[in-house]
Amino acid sequence: MSGRYEQLGRQLRKVRTSLAKHDTKATSLALRRATHLAIDLVLEHVDADDATAGLAELAKRNILDALVAERLGRRFPAADEREDEPDLATVIESGSDLDRLLRSLEHGAAMPELPFGPLVTPEMPAAQSRAALTVSGRHVVVAARGGEGLVFIDDRPVGRPFAMFTAPTSKAEVHRDPSGTTRIVWESEGLEIELGPDFATAKRLAPT
Repeated sequence: MSGRYEQLGRQLRKVRTSLAKHDTKATSLALRRATHLAIDLVLEHVDADDATAGLAELAKRNILDALVAERLGRRFPAADEREDEPDLATVIESGSDLDRLLRSLEHGAAMPELPFGPLVTPEMPAAQSRAALTVSGRHVVVAARGGEGLVFIDDRPVGRPFAMFTAPTSKAEVHRDPSGTTRIVWESEGLEIELGPDFATAKRLAPT
């Protein structure tokens, strides 16, 4: 996948963390950068020179919800309005639509809306070892402590503990399904974690 996927996820995360800090300038800057990255991603997926037309094409191909495509089509032309500092409702709606666009392009199918708002992360418990990566703008950590592993998403525990003495150290492979589930695989270490479409569930899959 293009590096723009990860960049867009990072900018959307910056939008949420800036909202939590009530930093309107940082929020609007991150949202503007995210919009530009989204435009580039759309153009990577369609045979068109215009991002608005590209959004309509993605909707016809059932890769993006039609209403989301329509709303983003109205916002894309205003991406260069540098003096604009949108209000909270606009930021949340725009960020939510960009988040759906990102996940829809990643999974190759229209993804549902997920909560999008200020991001305040709690402090994670101490762990003996951990592996971390970013998935669709979410910070995912697999941490090991006392012979057990646990998945954290945005520093919040998700799912039940499972047997794991140490966190993986190899590079993870990320596989996305049109259903919305995401599998994170550390093949050399025999570890496979499945995240639910809503990022509210996680489980270790048994080796095949």
